[in-house]
Amino acid sequence: MKILYLITKSNWGGAQRHVFDLAVQSKKAGHEVIVALGGEGILRDRLREESISTRPIQEMWRDIHLSKDIISLGKIFNVIREERPDVLHLHSAKAAGLGSLVGRLLGIKKIIYTVHGFAYNEDRPLYQKLPIIFFSWLTMLFSTHVILLYEKERKQTSHFPYISHKLFVINPGIATPKFFAIGSALQLLQAKSPLSFDKRIIIGTIAELHPNKGLVYALEALEKLVLRFPSLLFFVIGEGDQRNALETMIKEKNLEKNVVLAGYIAGAAEYLKAFSLFLLPSVKEGLPYCLLEAGYAHLPVVATSVGGIPEIIEDMKSGILVQSKKPDELFHALEFLLKHKNIQREYARNLEEKIRRVFNQERMFAATLALYTSSTPQ
Repeated sequence: MKILYLITKSNWGGAQRHVFDLAVQSKKAGHEVIVALGGEGILRDRLREESISTRPIQEMWRDIHLSKDIISLGKIFNVIREERPDVLHLHSAKAAGLGSLVGRLLGIKKIIYTVHGFAYNEDRPLYQKLPIIFFSWLTMLFSTHVILLYEKERKQTSHFPYISHKLFVINPGIATPKFFAIGSALQLLQAKSPLSFDKRIIIGTIAELHPNKGLVYALEALEKLVLRFPSLLFFVIGEGDQRNALETMIKEKNLEKNVVLAGYIAGAAEYLKAFSLFLLPSVKEGLPYCLLEAGYAHLPVVATSVGGIPEIIEDMKSGILVQSKKPDELFHALEFLLKHKNIQREYARNLEEKIRRVFNQERMFAATLALYTSSTPQ
């Protein structure tokens, strides 16, 4: 088969990693693979390293920009017309909306849309949510198959008219990551930190510095937590537009000796064993890869019960779940785990077992390939 993947951005987030893994596995299976993507970035660089053909579309951005969207629509039309794929696999809302329309106009028989979280689940006013809901439905209507990453989204969308027969839940999966040993991970991260790791309890996270990740609520919880555990260090791997606001908040709360915003670090998951606990305080999520990696790294986890996170973590069995935007709940959950080492080990063991069983890459690719070759929903 010839498979064309289309994604809005070429950075390195969960959706981009998903596309990368599928593209690499599809190529290994003997298929012809092309990835069309928005601009330059880490995704394109990594695809080139795997000798996978790319078609950059510089004008394709995540945000609405009418003139650029019209240009990117034309370029998507040209790419799909020239490539004539057997399967057009769409990822992220902008690329999927434009790509599903063009795919239908050009008569592509298999148009698959993988949803990486619906934007209408974000904290937005109703006047913004309504058009997002409509265009999300329209994108699913134009697609022949829709992949949802977790069961909650299938239940959420199954009542939309004319699409329930197109919905398929395929959990994302990852290959077993390679980790640095604890000592090496600590030494390598220490070189990237302005604060000493000596005699520290390190709570870590891998997250874009974006409001959806809820880092402001983590800082509010940390302000109280360091009074009980002065040696605590919150180490954040990731970069984003919220950096200035977070740095200001860190200063206001006198947390300069307890928080490191380390920025982007290539291969971030390799360093996970340097952490004692993993924290994900998100306001909005799909099904985050970083939790799968934390599970493989045998880390105890505190996370918010948003998106697909409760389908990874069973509360008080394989981690602790709290409500989003509730710093007091984050504080109590972290305090509890920090006081109970035996429960940390139990939760970490249970999480790793579930992830190895349910969220493995072979299972994900087999289920996706089955959709590529099926001839059912339209």
